[in-house]
Amino acid sequence: TGLNGMVVNALAMAPYGRSDGGRTSTALFGRSGAQGISFFTSIMILFLGLISNDAILFYFLFVTFFQGEQEIPCRDEVAEPDNTTAFLAGISWFLMLLILLPS
Repeated sequence: TGLNGMVVNALAMAPYGRSDGGRTSTALFGRSGAQGISFFTSIMILFLGLISNDAILFYFLFVTFFQGEQEIPCRDEVAEPDNTTAFLAGISWFLMLLILLPS
């Protein structure tokens, strides 16, 4: 259904591991900042999976065990992203929270 598709896409945008959101946080905050955000996100996804939805708990286990390795280095990790990119990333993370928190 449509709700399942929204939840799957929102989980992909969570800044955790090597998902789309994890790559976005690496681009915005660098490797050390992305690792801190990924750790916080993993704790939140585990908590959310334990209290609400088994699919979210399964996603936590999948990303932890199968996507826990280091990210492939980018070509250009030195250049800072522009404000538009940071704004769009913030909007996408806000939409991710709006989708995942009620489920």
